[in-house]
Formats: sequence, C-alpha cells, structure tokens
Amino acid sequence: MYNLPFQIYLKMLKKLLLFLLINNAGFSQVFINELDCDTPSIDVLEFVEFRTVTPNFSLNGYVLIFFNEGTGLSYQSFDLDGMVTDVNGIATLGSIGVSPAPDRNAPDNFIENGPDGLAIYQLNSAPANGKTPAQITALGAVLIDALIYETNDAVAATGLMAALGETISYDE
Repeated sequence: MYNLPFQIYLKMLKKLLLFLLINNAGFSQVFINELDCDTPSIDVLEFVEFRTVTPNFSLNGYVLIFFNEGTGLSYQSFDLDGMVTDVNGIATLGSIGVSPAPDRNAPDNFIENGPDGLAIYQLNSAPANGKTPAQITALGAVLIDALIYETNDAVAATGLMAALGETISYDE
C-alpha cells in the first residue's frame, strides 16, 4: 500500500509521539516548591507553593497532607481538586492575607511550627485530619513529594523523615 520509506517514516513518527507523551507525563509531576510556616505573630501569612514544569497543570487527583512529628499522624489535609498551576507552573495554597493572593485560601495559622512535615499524594480525596499516618498506601495513595521542616528546633523530624523517605529537614 505505502512505499517502504513512507512506512518507515510512519513507524518512526509513532515512536517519536509515544516518546514525547511518556516524557511529558514524567515531567508533569507536582512538587512542593516553597513553604512559609512560621510568620511573625499568629501566623497569618502562611503558604505552600506547588510547582510543576508543565504550565496550566491540573492538580485534580492530588491531596496535600500535613503531619505532626510527635504523633506521626496528619493534622491538616487539603484536596487540591480544582487547582491549576499558572503559566509558570506555580499554584499556591495560603492564608487570606498572603500577597499575591493564593490560588486557594486556607485558614490563618493552618501550619504547625516544626519539626513536622507535609506531603503531596495522588489520591482521590483527602483523608480525615488527625487519623492518617504518613504511609497511607493502604488507602491507595501514591506519595509524590514530601518536605520535612523545623522552626529552629533542637531535634529534627526523624520519624517523618523515615516514613516519607526524606533525608533532609529544612529549617524554615
């Protein structure tokens, strides 16, 4: 039907398209880019910034969960459905006083001072606060990214570091 050079061209084109689709999917993952968990006074300017290399990336199917080092359980969770990164691949969740305005509002003082941690999971809905361990694969969750932090604490969040596979605790 087609001549041989054209069939080879079509085969190569299919492989190139498949490569580009797989490559783009690998780079579409979202990660925690920045955290401000301890602001002056009563923490009314807290935020989390998400980033992906893909502009206008939908965060549907992702949840953000905050964990307390002392209990090893969640204390706050947010379903990120409906959020989309901007043309730079950035989206923010933060207190209403944050400027520029966050993409999704959270209550003032919603992030505990450390040592604690937070993680992004691929999961259809956010689990109940205070009941979820960091290793939530039993719920079908896939850990995407985690960040362990402290706020001038003498001790790092080593329990959460182990549970979330992190080796660094950042002093915020």
